[in-house]
Amino acid sequence: MTNCIIVDDEPLAKQLIQSYIDQIPDLTCLGSFDTAVEAFSALHQHCVDVIFLDIEMPGITGLNFIKSLKVSPKIVFVTAYTEHAVEAFDLDAADYLIKPVTFERFFKAFQKITLIKTNDQTFNLTINKVPYIFLKVDRRLIKIDLSSIIYIESFGDYLKVHTVTQLYVTYMTFAKLLNLLPALDFIRIHRSTIVNTCYIKFIEGNIVNIGNRELPIGQTYREGLVNKIS
Repeated sequence: MTNCIIVDDEPLAKQLIQSYIDQIPDLTCLGSFDTAVEAFSALHQHCVDVIFLDIEMPGITGLNFIKSLKVSPKIVFVTAYTEHAVEAFDLDAADYLIKPVTFERFFKAFQKITLIKTNDQTFNLTINKVPYIFLKVDRRLIKIDLSSIIYIESFGDYLKVHTVTQLYVTYMTFAKLLNLLPALDFIRIHRSTIVNTCYIKFIEGNIVNIGNRELPIGQTYREGLVNKIS
């Protein structure tokens, strides 16, 4: 399943994209927003895979919005202007759709996103055959066995990596660390928490018991967690 949001200040444009999303079973819209500011808040509340994003909007433009994000989902620009295409692809846009968008063209964009997502997952599984990672802690690169990591939590621009023997603090983004961890063993249970499923004792309500700690499960992550361990 691919989760997306729509960011566009034109009501009819949003309605059209929403109607296309409704026709694709594997694509779910978590919300539509008029401004980049509203979308920014949504990114902190939900696990978003794709943003269907207009460029010319009041306040912050779509291009400046993407530039402001430390970690960005896949971006499909949906705009009436062709002149921003080069800059959009310089920002690693997955696709660039010109209004009015046909369903056929929209579906091609979705297929491209699905292919990128599959390739990313395959790459992650390949590089994560190595049973350890190196993290920069203070001025050292510390080798950490993946099997020793219990859970990871973020605070600001730093991560706390809780292992069986000790706690490591490293300067790294959540997204970068997720790319280093094997998806079969590690899962995000909250926007600020990743756990090693090997250490989960039980799940009760919206709480994961892991070792001697109880960690909250974010609402948007619960279904993925339950499906994974089931």
